[in-house]
Amino acid sequence: MQKAAGNAQTVRQEKRKSSRIPGILIIALGLLLNQKIIEKTIIPDGSIELLSYRILIAVVQLLIIAFGIYVFRKRPEISPANISLAVLSLLFSALLAGVALQIFYTLPPMVSGWRPNVPGNERNQLGYRGHPIKYSDDDYVVLLVGDSQVEAFACDFDSMPDQRLQYYLNSTSKKNVKVFTIGASGYGQDQQYLALKKYYQNHRADLVIVWLTPRNDVWNNMFPTHWATNGYPKPTFRLENGELRGPSEQMGEEIPFSPIKLVAIFQRLFLDRDGEWEKYLPEPYKPLSEYNGPVSRDWQKRWDSNIGLMRYENLDNEKSHLAISLTPRSKRMQYGLELTRRLLQEIGTLVKSHNGRFVIFRTADPLQGAGKTPPDVTVHILNGRFYMTSEKQFEENMRYITEGFTSYVIPVTVKDWRVSPTDSHLNKRANDQVMRDLADILKGLIISAGNRTTVKAEVAHGQRDDTEGAGISAIISRN
Repeated sequence: MQKAAGNAQTVRQEKRKSSRIPGILIIALGLLLNQKIIEKTIIPDGSIELLSYRILIAVVQLLIIAFGIYVFRKRPEISPANISLAVLSLLFSALLAGVALQIFYTLPPMVSGWRPNVPGNERNQLGYRGHPIKYSDDDYVVLLVGDSQVEAFACDFDSMPDQRLQYYLNSTSKKNVKVFTIGASGYGQDQQYLALKKYYQNHRADLVIVWLTPRNDVWNNMFPTHWATNGYPKPTFRLENGELRGPSEQMGEEIPFSPIKLVAIFQRLFLDRDGEWEKYLPEPYKPLSEYNGPVSRDWQKRWDSNIGLMRYENLDNEKSHLAISLTPRSKRMQYGLELTRRLLQEIGTLVKSHNGRFVIFRTADPLQGAGKTPPDVTVHILNGRFYMTSEKQFEENMRYITEGFTSYVIPVTVKDWRVSPTDSHLNKRANDQVMRDLADILKGLIISAGNRTTVKAEVAHGQRDDTEGAGISAIISRN
């Protein structure tokens, strides 16, 4: 009797141990059923905007995990036969789900590149935030090309940069000037170039202005996805033996996946475009493991509190807003600068082929104003590693990109210029000031429109960044 009772007790213990497996599986299912995975696999635009949907997903996820924890802790008696039956049932259900997916489910396409998500009344003919592209034969047409700076969601529709630039140009020029916008958040010169080609299919431009955003343009051009790691896919060019190759896809081209839909879902889930693309990129910056001098803890403080999404800054592969100031310049940064320069050359060649002028400008915030002496090298500690940055290195990188182009630096002189403490986009007042100063520079080009000798001289001599000299005031006086 005692032996039989002992055997029964042993069997019950084995059953209780084996009953942990369903609990673990249920918890794993709950962890997998999260917003990020749903966005990457079954949502067409890769984002769940409505708060109610986000809450619903979170509640369902928590309920599944809670039930899994209950099963794991209580461990109801489940026989091996029941476990085997459950596994077979799961496999059969997965097979049925795969067949149902293949027959009834249409997997939303994942395309390369994007347009901004804006209301229809704020969208121009090319899908970008901006006023309708309408002009007469007598109008002088200016095209403002860029990223989130030209998109300018901090400004109401009628105060966008293109509208303020148009206002100031018409205030100083005898010509009737029309200014239009192409560009969206996250655009590097690669997507800007492709968007410009699309623009020229139906429109003209007498002057094309590229608004550089140095702290993200270079890595925007180097990587095949938006920020952060493996973000939304985009067309990307690369350098091969000094020659420009690409793009990887055309704007709006669908990314290919397996015809088996269940496999395609897993491919999307584990797609590593950034990692696969790194085979084309040189060695990135290597931080120091030891340093005995004074260090700044500003990066570490930002990381600890994730200020400005600091934890998404990927310094390991230089997909980071901080990378362009790292010193000494890495082989990867050198590659990125050269790639950016080559893309700007392609833009310039395209503009010239359509009988237009091409200029570049960038802004300098009050901490980086033209004519200021760059600070000494700063060493930042972050997670036990030491990174050296220098504004002098930043300016050297910018001169490398813009050398030979007609380019300008416009200091931001408005005191409170940011959208917010964690958002470094220009606010409405700062945008207005920058467009006013840009108009002062451009009026000379517009007045001389039609004088081809003047244009050739400007291109040949190149009014370049003057960040080591008198700055923007000297550029204005030359115009």
